[in-house]
Amino acid sequence: MRGHRIVFACALAALAVTVEARAGLPDWAKAIAESAPPIPEGSPEWPSRVLYSEVRIEVDPKGSPWRVVQRSAGQILSNRADDVMLGFFNFNDDTKVKKSKGWHVPPGERAERNIGGSVDVTMSDTFLTDAKARAVALQGLKRGSLVFFEFEAERKPYTSSETFSLGDATRPVDLERVVLAAPPGWTLRHAWLRSKGPEPSRDATGWTFQVSGWMPPKDEPLGPDASDLTPRLVVALDPPAGAPPAVPALSDWDGFARWFQGLAKGRDASDPAIEAAAKEALAGAPAEPLDRIRAVALLVRNRVRYLSRAVGIGGYTPAYAKATLAGLYGDCKDKGTLFRSVLSAAGFESYPILINATRADTVADTIPDPGAFDHFVVGVAWPKDAPVPDGLGSAMIEPPGLGRVLVVDTTDEYAWPGTLPAALAGHRGALIAGDRGILVTMPAGDPATHRIERSAVLTLGKDGGAGVTVETKYFGWPAETARAKYAGSAVERRESVEAEARRAWAGAEVKDYSSTLETRDGAYVETLKLDLPADSAELQDGLLGVFAGTTADVARVPLAKRKGPIVFEGPVRLSYVASIVGAPEGGLPQPQEVSGTGWMVKSGVSREGDTVRGSLVYERARTRFDPEAFPEVKQMWSAVGKAGAAAIILRPR
Repeated sequence: MRGHRIVFACALAALAVTVEARAGLPDWAKAIAESAPPIPEGSPEWPSRVLYSEVRIEVDPKGSPWRVVQRSAGQILSNRADDVMLGFFNFNDDTKVKKSKGWHVPPGERAERNIGGSVDVTMSDTFLTDAKARAVALQGLKRGSLVFFEFEAERKPYTSSETFSLGDATRPVDLERVVLAAPPGWTLRHAWLRSKGPEPSRDATGWTFQVSGWMPPKDEPLGPDASDLTPRLVVALDPPAGAPPAVPALSDWDGFARWFQGLAKGRDASDPAIEAAAKEALAGAPAEPLDRIRAVALLVRNRVRYLSRAVGIGGYTPAYAKATLAGLYGDCKDKGTLFRSVLSAAGFESYPILINATRADTVADTIPDPGAFDHFVVGVAWPKDAPVPDGLGSAMIEPPGLGRVLVVDTTDEYAWPGTLPAALAGHRGALIAGDRGILVTMPAGDPATHRIERSAVLTLGKDGGAGVTVETKYFGWPAETARAKYAGSAVERRESVEAEARRAWAGAEVKDYSSTLETRDGAYVETLKLDLPADSAELQDGLLGVFAGTTADVARVPLAKRKGPIVFEGPVRLSYVASIVGAPEGGLPQPQEVSGTGWMVKSGVSREGDTVRGSLVYERARTRFDPEAFPEVKQMWSAVGKAGAAAIILRPR
């Protein structure tokens, strides 16, 4: 289910040899061309805009197939835009594309150009997929050009529901329509997600949803993903009462559960090899439930290689657990199903949970749609009488009638079992408990789970120099981020950590670096050893920072011209403990303690003989600050900066 991203970079080369042919615009495009608005003067904010976009679905009287027509019209507003534009239509083997057309009307020319030819692009990070895109390229575009695309296809739907993404994350849209045409007697259910949309207009043939004047949100650092703000429309087309449905009509989430169980039935069954795997995983594991669940999760996560598989309805159908264990590869639903099978052999009950790991707010309360999900995790029933260990609450849910359930993702190789991956926090999913489909919301997490613990010991030498040893432990989402960067390039990760250390201790020389990807408590650990020469800038200005480098862990952005909210990746706690050995006599920095809504900063410095010890804690449970809360953000960052600037006097200035 994950890994459904298609890359179209090669389409330009493939389409560069297409043949130009003169032809007229279709009637729908002519009307738009004749009424196209003038190009704004000066340098417009957006290099292009969508004048018109429409998706039309016509349901066959038997319920399947669906005729799908996709049309769009765009206008180039600036020479900053690319001189080539691609039109795409996504499809798979259950769809027959019957028409792929594109037209370009250059500015000031009456001639209309039809660029004939198209190419199917199948480039994906999915190992096995039938997902493709039909691409049509229009070339020679310039300021004032009008472009039109039209696709027509016949598709066999998997269910009677469908989701449409409206708006555009990169350019304005003047007018957008979704048209649903169905035979007499059919009914429509619909829901809007992310923002309230219009009710449909109704005529004798169907329903039309129309949205106008869409402006894309500005993409800002530490802001929400623009693609998570575009409106989503979920619809379900239901046949007349008593008519046999050609495709499953999911009336509610229990119906969705039955549909999924029909696909997954028997695929989590155990066999001797799975029982042996359970015995192997639990060998030597402590008797506590979390240790046993974690042992099974690590076996599946570490041993089964992730390879995405999404071919037709197979995108929702897990492989048999025994096949995944035998082949030692599979995607999220395959690994999750194997995990459930091994858990069952180990005496634990569990439930499939379908969720979206890449997009927020995709699930409608009243209209189940498989397209809402792109990931599969597992809910493990927590033993009724077993206490819940500290820190486990950030991965625990309580679905109605099921008690406490621990959410485990065996696909995310950077997440520690028992800690919910940051990408899932706050997302809604569908938990499948037999014939029951239960909507659940993932916990937002807490600072105690997602934390950075740094300890530094600086020892002043008789020669005027100093040695520094720094150990940093990352837990939760900070650990996921650090592991992912290390996996991307261990060299770049080391270089970035060493560069940050040299900024924190000016003039330092890095003598050693080591890292541990995953400790027994789930931490990612990095250790640095530094030398500070006597003539280094850090030791020459007469002051020595107690908490050097702390503020680098606190994400900041400029606020002066910011319009949108600040959205942090997750809650976090930064704990810093520092020791300065051989510190001269003198005064100590004053303790600090400041707090606000969802955050706090506390620091203190003390002396034991010739050793100065300091501790600083910054905790932020809140993850979103809207513009009206920016004064509090400034206060929070100021408090961190002031506490982190604590220093002792090495010598009088």
